[in-house]
Amino acid sequence: MEIDALKFKDILINIADTIEKNVDYLTELDAEIGDGDHGVNMNKGFKKIKALLLEKENNQINDIGEMLIMAGKVLLNEIGGAMGPLYGGGMVKAGMALKNKTSINKDDILTLFSNMLESIKSLGGAKVGDKTMVDTLEPFVNTYKLEVANNDLVTTFKKALDSAKTGMLSTKDIISKVGRSSRLLERSKGHIDVGAASSYLILEAFYNSILK
Repeated sequence: MEIDALKFKDILINIADTIEKNVDYLTELDAEIGDGDHGVNMNKGFKKIKALLLEKENNQINDIGEMLIMAGKVLLNEIGGAMGPLYGGGMVKAGMALKNKTSINKDDILTLFSNMLESIKSLGGAKVGDKTMVDTLEPFVNTYKLEVANNDLVTTFKKALDSAKTGMLSTKDIISKVGRSSRLLERSKGHIDVGAASSYLILEAFYNSILK
């Protein structure tokens, strides 16, 4: 299964729509142990990405790497706090790895998310168990890597998505070790990390898009 540039554009738009639908959910999660602005900031960034992708002059973009770089730069400029550099930098790094690709296959998707994870870990310094987006993304990448050689894209992505969900849910029982919520110590326990949640929403939206 190949995903061409037009389909990839639809995936990014679907991610933007998914974030918009879940603004209140993300805001509620973030209000419990953070600043409460994660949902609003994510929505602001992804709405701008969607608007750019729908602009007439961008209709002819057929380089998937360029699309990711453009999206990453928007997030770097539009999202406040730590999430702008983490998501934005991750997308730019993934875009650089996929530059000049007019279509991507299941192996390229591993390249995309592996590079994104690598950038996020490098910039944020977090690891699995620190109650961050890494708790969602690393299980996803690890499972995808294990499954990709023996399964098609949809099966591989679904198995990886299941691992990502388990990782996201695990953050509820973890004491935060990184970021603003780490100051709460024991009080950070009992809440799903908002970065882990928004990362899962992005992965889930990607999966739902490839099913269409």
